[in-house]
Amino acid sequence: MKVWEVSNPVFVKVLPDYRLTRVRELLRKKEARIAVIISDIASNKFGGYVGRREAIMLTSMKSDREVREYAKETPVLYRDMSIEEAIKILRENNVYAAPVLYSRSNPQVIGVLSLRDIIRALKSVGYVPKAKVAGEVMTTDNLTNYIIDQNREITEVWSKFVYDNVKALVVTQSSNNPRPVGIVTPKDLIDTGRWYFRREAENIVTSPAKVRSIMTRGVIVANIDTPIEEIANYMIRYDFSLIPVVDKDGKIVGVVTQEDVIRAYLEGIKPGRVPIPVAPPPLPVPATESPTYISSGEALSQVLVKTKAPKVSALTAGEVSIPNFPAVRIDNTIEHVLKVMLRNRVNQVIVVDKEGRIVGSVSKRNLLYSIGIKGPLWKRRPFDKEFIWEVINENVPIVRESAPIEEVARQMILNDSEIAVVVDKEGVMTGVVTKDTLINAIKETDHANLKVENVIVPLKLSIVHPHHSLAHAVRKMKAYYLDALTVAEGNIIKGVVTENKLPFLALEDSRTGIKSRRLIWIRRLERGGRPLGRYIKVTPLLVEDAMTPLQDSVKISDRVSLAVEKMREYDADGIPVTDDEGTVLGVLCKYDLLRSLARSAPSLKEEWIAKEARVRGRR
Repeated sequence: MKVWEVSNPVFVKVLPDYRLTRVRELLRKKEARIAVIISDIASNKFGGYVGRREAIMLTSMKSDREVREYAKETPVLYRDMSIEEAIKILRENNVYAAPVLYSRSNPQVIGVLSLRDIIRALKSVGYVPKAKVAGEVMTTDNLTNYIIDQNREITEVWSKFVYDNVKALVVTQSSNNPRPVGIVTPKDLIDTGRWYFRREAENIVTSPAKVRSIMTRGVIVANIDTPIEEIANYMIRYDFSLIPVVDKDGKIVGVVTQEDVIRAYLEGIKPGRVPIPVAPPPLPVPATESPTYISSGEALSQVLVKTKAPKVSALTAGEVSIPNFPAVRIDNTIEHVLKVMLRNRVNQVIVVDKEGRIVGSVSKRNLLYSIGIKGPLWKRRPFDKEFIWEVINENVPIVRESAPIEEVARQMILNDSEIAVVVDKEGVMTGVVTKDTLINAIKETDHANLKVENVIVPLKLSIVHPHHSLAHAVRKMKAYYLDALTVAEGNIIKGVVTENKLPFLALEDSRTGIKSRRLIWIRRLERGGRPLGRYIKVTPLLVEDAMTPLQDSVKISDRVSLAVEKMREYDADGIPVTDDEGTVLGVLCKYDLLRSLARSAPSLKEEWIAKEARVRGRR
């Protein structure tokens, strides 16, 4: 291939007397890597160029410096060069893009060629990478040059970009916790405008900002067995300069640059490296295991072993309600909702309008199914522009203070809600009842004495393999109204997939429609909801990536009260269930318990009696 075949004819043109501040603005608006200086507009005569590195050399918001003062004339490429020669020139000069001229005798600018353009061209003509995975070509030498602590001053980042010509830096949680939490590039400095530490016209030096204040929060990461083709796809789509490679503990072990990807396609494994097996795809799901969606009414009747429904408890909605419950406004962002949930350690929030009237609720379940399966494109700040009205559940039941908790559970099931508003005789709101509230109240009812077999759904519906795609697990949870699944290999319990740990997961590739999203927003939490770190993973997300490790279980003959205690102990929405011989049968989850309460609701009994009477009448 020749350079002219793959270069981009659309580029940013500037004149020599343009102020550098104006060029910086153009680079920001056009999201371009370089701006080409044209000395003659009529003929596009080449007069030099500047990149993002030159654009941030000014440390002031105001300046009269002209672009000609910072222009560089090399390296340049020519239209008839081979791609291999162009790559060599870009590599030797440590640049990611350069202008393309017609010829040495005719310095007319005809476009710009970047490493990204080359990767796109290699894929479009059918090249297959000679090196298959990240670990075979990743950069590991001088790795500290690519990493910076989020608490360092931005002047250190600026120095690396300007003096060391570094293209991007991976930002870590801290020096003691080297897990990636973000990335910072010259583009971030240009975009934010918050990095200036001097005003040129004044002899004033302000306190430099910290890296965390301008970095891009969230960072794409790969494992050593991540396919090169997957990394190439996202470099093409988002123009990432590099992607960090992490081990199973999240520690950075290398970075894959655009240059490394090109090497993988054309040259193969780096000297001294050994071939690494490609990460296996998700385990295929047999047709017999594909979930079959059922209605909420059908879900109420699903139970392994039926028994006489416990009598209605004396507990009422007013006695178990929460008087003060967090609320958000309908015009808030989903990111704000998550913060409120983390801060208040809840799984649901009330939604009110501008006048303070309740218009619905949002739960982590709503977030998982409304956003997760929609699969929005990854953005620099995911979900900033997603608003509550896109995920809200408007069917929030309203119950009297005197309503038994069984009736509250029934209303929640029928309205597919995890929250109910409690009002007094005058219709004034006095509190809120949540799914978790009802589960905690079960220990004071006859339901606590039921056996697990009287509550759990039919066997095997709630089991997944660690290597199943997470999307398959979520589909199962949605189809059978479950909020947890047991993860097991044969009869060896590995853990549980629990709904309260799965917010904000994009599970569907919006480009291909394949429901095993390769670009995943992961938020790992510790007790108290404080974020440890967050990153985005460039591989199909499997069940084992998101499960809560857990080897404990309850037996099918145990009482429900024991399962409730274990759920609370592990902060999980479900607990694995086995028989007396240790065979894994499924999971007992909070939705099973909620359905058990609902089946004892007085109004539900009346409905069943009326239905039976109608059936007998037809006979």
